[in-house]
Amino acid sequence: MALANILSEMPDLLERTLDEHTADSEGYCRECRDASGVSATWPCVTRELAEQARSMNGPGTGTVAGRRRARDLDGARGSRHRSA
Repeated sequence: MALANILSEMPDLLERTLDEHTADSEGYCRECRDASGVSATWPCVTRELAEQARSMNGPGTGTVAGRRRARDLDGARGSRHRSA
């Protein structure tokens, strides 16, 4: 929560983070890739942190993490593994 609080006070960095940490066509984060090219499932931790920071600045429409949990509970998404 402390990081989200700090990020909420840096609107340019917050918007850039939200713009960059988006899903690709396979449901992985475009920015969070390790050296081998494997990516974090979207929404990544960074995206969730940025959304938390955005919600500190005013009312929002919910978070991606909340929508992901709802989707997972509905069974709409099977387990995916990204091969390296």
